Amino acid sequence: VNRITCANVDGSAAADVTLSVTKANFTSAGVTNFDTSGTFHLAKTISVPADATLVILDTPIYLMEADVLKGGASAASDLDLVISYEVIAV
Repeated sequence: VNRITCANVDGSAAADVTLSVTKANFTSAGVTNFDTSGTFHLAKTISVPADATLVILDTPIYLMEADVLKGGASAASDLDLVISYEVIAV
């Protein structure tokens, strides 16, 4: 993941953004489950003002194939996330 940007599309109210990564458990048999203790926040209840944009990530991070990137907003349909990424093929 190269960059994550959050835009508040509401013209009158701020909204909070939360973004986290949950790491998958890998074994020799493959992915067994998701380790909820392995959840790491990139942003947690960060206020994005009305009609503003927030850069959440501008330094690349690497995720494994089954890792989960989760986003949430304090108000429905107020925030848009744009995620720029590259797939590294082996």
